[in-house]
Amino acid sequence: MPSDPTVSKSPNRVLVTGATGFLGRAVADALAKTGHDVLRGARVVPIGVGDERWIGYGEVGPQTRWDEGLGGVDAVVHLAGLAHLPDASAATEVEAFNRVNAEGTARLASAGVGAGVRRLVLVSSALVHGEASPGRPYTEADDPTPASAYARSKLDSERRLVAAARGSALEWVILRPPMVYGVGAHGNFRRLVQLVRTRAPLPFGAATARRTFIGIDNLADAVVRVVEHPQAANQVFLIGDAEATSTADLVRSIAAAMDRSVWTPRVPPALLRAAFRVVGRERDYGRLFDPLELDTGRIRALLGWMPPISLEEGLRRAVQDDR
Repeated sequence: MPSDPTVSKSPNRVLVTGATGFLGRAVADALAKTGHDVLRGARVVPIGVGDERWIGYGEVGPQTRWDEGLGGVDAVVHLAGLAHLPDASAATEVEAFNRVNAEGTARLASAGVGAGVRRLVLVSSALVHGEASPGRPYTEADDPTPASAYARSKLDSERRLVAAARGSALEWVILRPPMVYGVGAHGNFRRLVQLVRTRAPLPFGAATARRTFIGIDNLADAVVRVVEHPQAANQVFLIGDAEATSTADLVRSIAAAMDRSVWTPRVPPALLRAAFRVVGRERDYGRLFDPLELDTGRIRALLGWMPPISLEEGLRRAVQDDR
């Protein structure tokens, strides 16, 4: 992609939280490759980190001490958070998501204000808008309607960041990605890859609703852009791949990237919904069959950002170890 002359190219010292995670590793590497001085943060510094600069901050929450990690830092990319809580009760889930995602973000933002950090980038989630788009792609102008404890905590983390920065010199940027795929991805993408690997028939032929996804390389590239671009300050952006697709086509594309064939019979959606309901996984049905399309035109228009990697190439990279 041609360089954008409006983007600041001076190196920044950037703290990336959650740097041992799937997103954090990719984002930290992308920032380092573009010349930034990257400080990688984690609950515990991993063993054998080589020449990389790391800092441990312990558990993320309302009591986290960020002082050491923010000294001399120009920008923070906040990726540390809680996304999955298997087998947790509803009350435990709500409390944990709020403590880590919302209160943890508020604590970091307040510390950033005190330390003179210039910009804080929060990677939130498109799920703050809801779990199904309303017959058209979501835009940033749509009112948030989060439907899960996780999504509500992400929306609260956004609001706590904005509140903490109000009246200070701290600039904030909020990115709302959809499901992220790539090497090392967990969650629904990993489950789809595992299903394709079995070569069993997958009853997703009727899952044709349009959905937006984003490859890890595209997400990392978007983060680099909003760290650098002056016009990203105090903005919210939906981000995604250039191409929308569907669950059915995504499964077929995963199979093609793995050099495999897959049969996706067209089972009546009502029958599948009933089956998901019986096993207590009706929300998983929605994640496969409901539309969740995003309009990413705002970041393209304001920052000139375009996803550098196609969906086909992103999937090929994501399953390179599964061929």
